[in-house]
Amino acid sequence: MAAVQIHQGASADGELPLWRFLRQCGFSEVGIGRMRGAVRPGKSRYKVVTGRRYSQQKVAQDLAPNIAALLGEGLDTPAIERLFTAQPNLLTATHSKFASSLAALRQLADLLPDDPRSAQAPSGATQLGLAILRRPGSVARLLQRGAPARLIGGNLRLRRQLGVSGSATAHAIFTNSAVLASDLQQAEALVAHLQRLQASGELSAAHVTQLALEPCGLSLSPAEFDRRRREGGDHALACIGLKDPNGRQQAIATALGELLQAAAGVPGPLQQQYRQQATAQAQRYAAFMRATPASLRANWAALHRAGLADGDIAAIVQQQPSVLTHNWGSDSKKQLATWLRQELGLSLAQFLKRHVGYANKGVGRLAMRAAYLQQHRPAVWQQYYARGAGPLLSLLSDNRNFYPKSGCTQADLAAFEREWLRTPAGRRWGGKPSRT
Repeated sequence: MAAVQIHQGASADGELPLWRFLRQCGFSEVGIGRMRGAVRPGKSRYKVVTGRRYSQQKVAQDLAPNIAALLGEGLDTPAIERLFTAQPNLLTATHSKFASSLAALRQLADLLPDDPRSAQAPSGATQLGLAILRRPGSVARLLQRGAPARLIGGNLRLRRQLGVSGSATAHAIFTNSAVLASDLQQAEALVAHLQRLQASGELSAAHVTQLALEPCGLSLSPAEFDRRRREGGDHALACIGLKDPNGRQQAIATALGELLQAAAGVPGPLQQQYRQQATAQAQRYAAFMRATPASLRANWAALHRAGLADGDIAAIVQQQPSVLTHNWGSDSKKQLATWLRQELGLSLAQFLKRHVGYANKGVGRLAMRAAYLQQHRPAVWQQYYARGAGPLLSLLSDNRNFYPKSGCTQADLAAFEREWLRTPAGRRWGGKPSRT
């Protein structure tokens, strides 16, 4: 995106200077339409305030230099568009606040662990630019936070006290902005509480590390933490960010029971046997605590659209209940379905009915390892391919089998992955799926 001259004067249809400027920058009509749908003149709790704040002077003084700063991180127009589309109220950020936030996030990004997928990024992308490319929504939310330098420094310090590295903290924060605790005084008190629990043996070092990296993990008071830990049962540590873990579990059990009862063709109110069956699954699998009743119904419907009958879905859920916690209508799952069909000759329905245990595996990992075997160990590939999809998926998924059977080391595979990610196949399967 080249430097853009800001045209003066209002358009004939009275359009705000903001939208004209974004068109000059090369933003797509689809992206601009999404942002316009999120804003309106006047005050609103949920929508961005527009009107005079989008004057020509505002665009020139703030938005133009903000976009220039993002260009300096090595981002292209589509990446910048995704950032603003994720949080349209960034369009009104002052340049001083935006620049300060970028500087703080730049220091945090320097702590990120090495990511082989950086091979797919533009050659001039900085570490922060790479983070924005990978997680535009999360970074957009971080850019909105007040006093980012103070918060980031405090969060890093507190997690070091719990034995968590700066690299792990940075990765967690960029993955989910809710990891960044805003009330440092309260976080200090919780860290001291966790240290006492660890010293007494009530929490292990692994549990403390898990909590430190959970969304909202350090955002609770000690008393609230104890309440959620007590009420959350076996999955308390995995759902510590939930205000009402019991209520969430009951809602999930009701929704799942209704789906199972409907699949069995039983009409009427939810019967006790299906409620008990669903409750047992909700209590057993922590993944359900991160779902909602609406998401369970939507994921069931997506599997139905993929060609599975209700009875098949119910049987799959009995084997692998966490299947319903995945969005099978999402771009990433559609990408997995495409790879399975092209490489293994499996439809998504066949895959889930026969090999549901591999439903949680990422397509990038499977495709990269398959490519390594095809190119460097063709005899191993042919041997397992001939045995069928099950043994092949097991080999590609399990480190304990893959390294000895393929005869490669972790270093060999990491070097191959960097090169593979630059190929058309690597860009297709190893990167984020393209969105239409």
